[in-house]
Amino acid sequence: MAAPDFQVVESGGITYTCGCPCEPTASPAADGAPGHEHCCCGKVHFVGEGAATAMTAYLADRKAKRKREPDYTTGATRVPTPGGTVEVAWAFPIEA
Repeated sequence: MAAPDFQVVESGGITYTCGCPCEPTASPAADGAPGHEHCCCGKVHFVGEGAATAMTAYLADRKAKRKREPDYTTGATRVPTPGGTVEVAWAFPIEA
């Protein structure tokens, strides 16, 4: 799967065109940990160094705690920002 078209927004967060009414935007946390956004349609993305690792742990935790958690297509990339690049990881539910 190709990476979604991630873009930096005015707030400094990273977003993409989701296809639902949401504007999912995530930024690294103040302590430098990856931040995330879980959209209303089930798509999730993490932003910050260690994003892929944090997302994998997040999805594993959800799967362990929820009865009906979907399977996901996942990926990671680096997105250019004014200060360099940032790691972005995403997981989109696999539609049956």
